[in-house]
Amino acid sequence: MTVVDRPSGIKGSPVGPDATDADLLFREAKRRERQRRLRWTGAAVIVIAGATTITVATRSTTKSPPPRPRVATARLPVLAVAGAIVVPEHPYAMAVGPGGTLFVVDSERDQVLRRTSTGQFQVVAGTGRRGFSGDGSQAVSAKINVDPDSGIAVAKNGTVYFADTSNARVREVLPDGIIRTVIGGGSRNPTDGVLRARQASLRGLSAVAGLAIGPDGNLYVAAGAVYRLETNGMLRWIVGRQERPTKDFAGIYANPAIQLDFMSSSRIAFDGKGDLLDAGGGGWGLYERTASGKLRFVENFRGDGFWGSLASGPDGTVALVSGGGLSVIHPSGALTDVPVVGLSEALGMGVDHPNAFIGGDGIAVGQNGVIYVDTNTGNTFTTVSAILSVSPNGTVGVVWKS
Repeated sequence: MTVVDRPSGIKGSPVGPDATDADLLFREAKRRERQRRLRWTGAAVIVIAGATTITVATRSTTKSPPPRPRVATARLPVLAVAGAIVVPEHPYAMAVGPGGTLFVVDSERDQVLRRTSTGQFQVVAGTGRRGFSGDGSQAVSAKINVDPDSGIAVAKNGTVYFADTSNARVREVLPDGIIRTVIGGGSRNPTDGVLRARQASLRGLSAVAGLAIGPDGNLYVAAGAVYRLETNGMLRWIVGRQERPTKDFAGIYANPAIQLDFMSSSRIAFDGKGDLLDAGGGGWGLYERTASGKLRFVENFRGDGFWGSLASGPDGTVALVSGGGLSVIHPSGALTDVPVVGLSEALGMGVDHPNAFIGGDGIAVGQNGVIYVDTNTGNTFTTVSAILSVSPNGTVGVVWKS
């Protein structure tokens, strides 16, 4: 009788003289059969698990993608499709973004531009052909319709907001270059109360104009009245409710600072105390809505046939430009004039006109208190279009000139 060693892994196999060849061979066959079944079972488990994973993955991809989160990194917009380098034609509203980059709205080109580190101007939004298109795609391939009223603001995360005025919308350009409508395009009256910003219709109101980032980080828009775009996508009416004038309202130049005076908001900015400054109203005035909700008239504030303009600085100052030249409201509330040195040389004029900035279409405050201001052909004192920089001591430099 042949003795066969017990294969490892066969529990209870007889060993010794009572184990026949047939017994051992039979048990060995059963062991192999069990192993084969285990292998098939394991394979089946793997296949089923893989199929489940594929099914879950397939289901997850068929669901609507979640809203794209706002980019929270403090950096400049990096366009996925680089915009062309162009020559400005009629830059108006301006804003300074993170890192000191200057952004401008060029109404003649129907584009939003930014100044590069080499001093050139690159397209941020707009093909240069007037119209409306492009939401959800690259902003440089979108059609926009801006005009001299169109404001611009840049958030700390690099998102650029601009008033697409003739399209009755406010649109944003995200740091990845995607453009979207954030206010407007709907059918509801924004004065109905709090409503979703995309459901609001801004047509039929005063022009969609000035924009500002508030101390709360929310976007504020002047579109007749002043509205706030909140982080949950709702639009809230802040100031400018239609009210009957009081009995002592003597006329449009009385500047009483009531709700009615905020129904023609043009340019807006926040000071260091969180108070909202508004250029508008029937009396060519500068008005204020304090953080506590009080309304008051600040001063007459007229440009060349239009209101002057204003912009917040990073330190809480507010720069003003009007027919009287440049001035600054300090965080303390004090108002001081900014002397202008070398303006005639910068613009190529024979006579120095301190109020050659009359018009006040565009103004922005950069780092270290530098004020950027524009002047365009057709205003009272100049025959050239230009973007100028004015240092805190009043020295004028040329950023761009036609």
